[in-house]
Amino acid sequence: MPGLMKNYTLPVAAPENPGIRFYAGLALFIFSFFMLPIGFFLKGLYASHLMKGLILAVFWISAPLMKVIAIGTMGKPSYLWIKYKLHFYRRLAFPRQVTPARYNVGLILFIIPFIPNYILAYAPHLLPQDYLIRIIIHLFCDFVFIISLFVLGGNFWDKLRALFIYSAKVSFKKDSASAPSDR
Repeated sequence: MPGLMKNYTLPVAAPENPGIRFYAGLALFIFSFFMLPIGFFLKGLYASHLMKGLILAVFWISAPLMKVIAIGTMGKPSYLWIKYKLHFYRRLAFPRQVTPARYNVGLILFIIPFIPNYILAYAPHLLPQDYLIRIIIHLFCDFVFIISLFVLGGNFWDKLRALFIYSAKVSFKKDSASAPSDR
């Protein structure tokens, strides 16, 4: 029928396996999910309130940091390789430029998972007391965090990786209409 348009996507070439960086980052990412249960287990071994608080603080803060470090370790080549391996993702999101709206939504999804960690660290009475409900909340937040990385796209992975490279420099495109004056 001439009036119907079909959505054809161009075939994407298979990227190379990123190697050790991918596996090291993946191991760190998976290990970060066990920080919460390990923290609760170790908390039960100490009688001192100071030690319990210190252990929980270290394990609550280290989990999201480990996720960000893992993504920085993996970088854009790993993102492209994962995206290629996820067949359903290729059918849903064919290669295209990330729009400002998609980028903003991705940033919101990226930030949301950090909120329960800080609430638990500074105002634990605001979260439910039931251990299972807290675990479900944190698993949901981890899922949202993973989804945000794919919403933000491959360039964001490079931005995160640049945080951990000392010699990385930021460069902005010059726009002739809004170029800042040298002050």
